[in-house]
Amino acid sequence: MNFAIIGCGFIFQRHVDVINMIGGKIVGTCDIDKSKNATFVNYRDMLQSKEFMKDVDCIVICTPNYLHAEMVRDSLRTGKIVLCEKPLCINTDFTGLEGVNVVHQLHFHPLFNTICDKLKNANKIKAVLKAYRDDDFWNSWKGDEQKSGGVIYILGSHIIDLLVSALGNNFKIINAIDGMKKSYGLINIGGKDIEYDFEFLPSRDGQTRHLEIDGEKYVLSTKDNLSFEGLHYKVYQALINGNITKLDDVKPSIMIMDKIKKFRYEKDK
Repeated sequence: MNFAIIGCGFIFQRHVDVINMIGGKIVGTCDIDKSKNATFVNYRDMLQSKEFMKDVDCIVICTPNYLHAEMVRDSLRTGKIVLCEKPLCINTDFTGLEGVNVVHQLHFHPLFNTICDKLKNANKIKAVLKAYRDDDFWNSWKGDEQKSGGVIYILGSHIIDLLVSALGNNFKIINAIDGMKKSYGLINIGGKDIEYDFEFLPSRDGQTRHLEIDGEKYVLSTKDNLSFEGLHYKVYQALINGNITKLDDVKPSIMIMDKIKKFRYEKDK
């Protein structure tokens, strides 16, 4: 497959490496930062270039969170395969996103099936995500809650999607306190109460991504970023095999995160 990648930031190299591993070819890139020496500066120019797009099989979206939905819509109109990093969007406007493929590394984590089985019969569940972020993070778009969605979207999207995969789409927000750096509370998914505690840390001390299920801890990662677990390779294998995460799979988790962010306002209203 021939790939075009929009966005040459932090996660870009992970995709480059995996595309090379699967025997794919990157035929072009796009980034507004001219120092990245991308093929295109404006993604719409890339999508509208018939000469360039005739060689593209798949468009990969690796841009800031708040740009994902718009770029996915525009990319899907080309008729090409589209793969988007998570979160797919930071609101619940899913119009025009049908057909998109979404990166969800945790579906391919070695503990995924075990955790899903445990969750179905669990009595007590807690999701804990603690990750260090440096000054470069806070000085970029990622440190702007309006653009990134804050910790609930940056850290929470994968773990909440895992919970939905195991327990179903029905949910209720019982209590939620949400901010840019910390989000915690109690939600019910599929009839199971889940305590969650997501936080950006000032250092790597205490860094973890894990689930506590009836007293047992299932550690998903202790690294700075989930992408360091090397699961993108399996994401691309799933893309090629046609069994990758789709829009309907991620809608419920996005709706949960949206409700968490709005919980205090809606409760007061």
